[in-house]
Order: sequence, then structure tokens, then C-alpha cells
Amino acid sequence: MIPGKIDYKLLRGIDPVAGRTAVLEYLKTNGGNISTTAKVFGINRPVIYDILKKESEGDLSDRSKAPKHSPNKVPDEIEDKVIETKNKTRMGAKRLSRYLRKYENLIVPYGTIRHILRRNKDRIKYKKLFRKHEKREFVDWYSAKPFEIVQIDIKEIRDQKALSKAQIVHLDQFEIPNYQWGAIDVNSRFKLIAYSREKTWTNGLCFYFWVISWLRSHGITNEIVFTVDHGEELGGKSWMKLKELRKLIASFGCRLIQNRKGHPEDNSHLERSHRTDDEEFYIPRVLKIKSEEDLLRESLNYIYYYDCVREHSSLNDKTPFQHLKEQIPQLDDTIKLVPPIMLDHVSTKIGPWGGYNVLAQNPIVGRKIQFEESFVWQHQSSLEKYQSLLPYPHPRILSVHTLHPFHTLYRLPICLLNLEVWNTWLAFRDTYERSFVHSSTYQPTF
Repeated sequence: MIPGKIDYKLLRGIDPVAGRTAVLEYLKTNGGNISTTAKVFGINRPVIYDILKKESEGDLSDRSKAPKHSPNKVPDEIEDKVIETKNKTRMGAKRLSRYLRKYENLIVPYGTIRHILRRNKDRIKYKKLFRKHEKREFVDWYSAKPFEIVQIDIKEIRDQKALSKAQIVHLDQFEIPNYQWGAIDVNSRFKLIAYSREKTWTNGLCFYFWVISWLRSHGITNEIVFTVDHGEELGGKSWMKLKELRKLIASFGCRLIQNRKGHPEDNSHLERSHRTDDEEFYIPRVLKIKSEEDLLRESLNYIYYYDCVREHSSLNDKTPFQHLKEQIPQLDDTIKLVPPIMLDHVSTKIGPWGGYNVLAQNPIVGRKIQFEESFVWQHQSSLEKYQSLLPYPHPRILSVHTLHPFHTLYRLPICLLNLEVWNTWLAFRDTYERSFVHSSTYQPTF
């Protein structure tokens, strides 16, 4: 801008009325000389004539830019009908278009309805309801006692960043399951794993049951807090599903905390262990796995190595099991023999449950299980008879006696779950026996 001149465009951009008022006041000071005023404000004379016309009309504000004549504009009565129907049904543009065509015999494209709603926001009487998202509860890792905080997540075995193309092709050729479910204690780094072919809500519930059953049956009595992401297989974003899941696990002395979206560091201990899984298990051993049985056998060796042999620098070069025994001397030693299971097989053999059925959404099934107590006791006796078949100490059974005050509804799934775990134990008892005999010198077969 030239010194001594006024920038009209800048002034008008701040306040159009103030800019035009400044031009009129300057005109009064120079005797109405339009040419001089135009030079001072850096504008053309027609602009000043337009300002004078606005003054005569009594309105210095900007005029509307809407066209004076719109031959294709929707009639006001149709526009009123769209607003009325919107307030009554609260439908979106597409559903409103179908509704008006079906019940009002009005053909209005949904694009037109969208424009009508946009320019008539003040006439829409209701407000959209937004569910208030609660902040994630603070989780103190550093003061947590053993198994007070357990992180749960799922890992894809076919990780292109870790495995080579040949290894992934090998897994596909032998149809090896792709999903590894993991649960890790943040205090001791003690880890439990399972596998599945499908990433489903039913398998997720089965894994919750499995982790709770294993820990409770080996003397872990404190409250357990599970921290999980927003995957649908672990609870997802459905508030109803989360409410029922929290109600279910609360009966077993557990709580659920969902991590923040897009913050994998909230489950950092488990995420870091996935890298160890790749580097010390899958990368060196994946070509040895040619069936589900091979996968379970290799993972059985690995998880024993991880929990009982591998020293962790974060634990002062102790193994997770050693760290646990120092803090809980009375802990059952057999907790360290975690048998990896195939969730697809276990969840389908437990019974006709799935998704919301296991969350007591089906009252008929619930009453049926409650009145078939004899069936529960029958399976409990089946579990107990397996104890004599094992040559060495073995995990205790989560008895129906120990489920009080747990819901009777869930006694049958828990007992049948343990039955399937016992079958897994028996299938690999030779490996367990070797682990016990060579517990002092056992190393992974990498």
C-alpha cells in the first residue's frame, strides 16, 4: 500500500459496513470529490457510486448473493413437508426420499433433500444425541501386583514385516492357523497363548474364559484387570456387548478396560512380546510346522521357554516364573505349563453357544443349563478321572464348587472348556514330561 492511502479492501474484509462508512465520511471531508476519494482508498469510482446507492437505500451491509429468480427451486410446500417429515421420523436424506415416495407420493431426490436440510437447519427441532465417551481409566503398571493387570491382544502369524515370502507360502500350503491370541501379566511378563483360524467374537469369549479358568484354578485370587483394544473379537465398540461382557467377567472377579483408539502403547508389554515371538519362534521354526499338531507342539515348547527359561532384562535377568515365585511363594508350580489350545475346536465343542448366547442373551438356554445340574456334575467327574493318567503334577481343575458366587449359567461352559484343555494336555503329555525331567537344562529347539 502507498503511504498516505487507505487500504479499502483490507478494511472491508474486517467489516464491510465499517469500510463503506469510512468512504462516506471521507467524502464529507473533501466536499464530495469522488475522484480524490477513489485514489485515497485505492478503488474505482463505480465502487463509490455503489456505496452511495447503498446509503440511499439505508443499508450498508452486503447484499444477498442468492439468485432473484430460481425456476427449478423446490416449491415451499414440498420443502415444508420435507422438514415436517424429518422432524417426525429423524431419517437421513436417502431414507427420507424413500419414505416420501412410499407414503406421501412425493418424488424428491435425496440430493435435493440434503440441500433442503442444510439450508433449514434452524427449523429442525431435535438435536442429535451423542454418547459421551468416557476417558480411559488410569492403569498403573509399576505398582501392579502379579496378574492384577493382564494385557490381551491378537497377533497375525503371517506378518509380512517379519516372515519371508517363502515362509508365508509355507504356512498357506499347510493351512496353518493365522491368529495367535495372547495374554501377558505386566508385572511378571508371564504369558499365555492360544490359536484360531477365525478372528471371531465367540473365539474371543472362549479366550477370556480360558485365561480366567487357568489363573483361577492355579491360586490367583486377586482382581484381574484386562486391558484390550477395540477389536470386535475382544468387545468392539458395541456398548451393549461391552456391558454384558463386563457383567460376565465381573462374576469371576475381573474387570475390562478398553485402550484408547490408535494407541498401541497402552498394550506395550504384549506388543513388544510379539516381536520376541517373531524373532525367537516363528522366524526360526515356522518351516518345521506342517500341521495344527506341529503348531501346538512347537508353541508348547516355546511358551515354556518364554515363561520358565528365557531371562528378561526388565526382571533383573530372571524368568517370569521365577519372578512370580518370589512374589507368591505358595503359587502352584504347574501354572507354568500352559498348554496352547485351538480356540475354534474348543469353542465349538463346548456347546451351542456363540456371541450373545454365552452372554446370557438367550434366557431359554440359560434355564436349560441351570436345571441340568446333573449334566454339569457328570462332566466334573470326567475331568477328575483324568488326574490319574498324568505321570507328573498337573493343573488343578476349576471345579464347579469353586465357581461360587459365579453364575450357575456359566458352570457348564467352564467345565467343558477345562475338559477340552485336558484333552490337549493328554495329547502332548510326553512333551510335558520331557519339560519336567529336563526343566533345569531345557532350551528351545531353535
